[in-house]
Amino acid sequence: MEAGRKTMAGRHWRGMALAGLVVLAGCGRGEAKPQAVDLQRAETLRPMDAQLARKYERSCLICHGNQASQAPLAGFAPAWEARLEKGMPLLLTHVRDGLNAMPARGYCNDCSDQEFTRLIAFMSGGGQGDAR
Repeated sequence: MEAGRKTMAGRHWRGMALAGLVVLAGCGRGEAKPQAVDLQRAETLRPMDAQLARKYERSCLICHGNQASQAPLAGFAPAWEARLEKGMPLLLTHVRDGLNAMPARGYCNDCSDQEFTRLIAFMSGGGQGDAR
């Protein structure tokens, strides 16, 4: 009986150790974390086109310029990589219909699909191209 308990206890601890290793192995696989410079950049980036910049400031900036919102930060390309891999048509669907905490149309009821595409390209492209 005593030998059986030791065997069961040994399996229990080995199982717990294995589970702990699995959890720790997953820690390094998450999305890259933005640094202070990325946060400051997300707060200050704007599209070069003045009309698009106004729409961005009133509709997108509140979430995509603020890490606390958990939206992918504007100009922080690593946060956008997996999303972009799904393709622009799906991203447009998510914008139009809403996704998770993002409301339908992302607070921009007067944005066209072309403007949404440009806004996504601006936010996801590291702020390059259509940024000032």
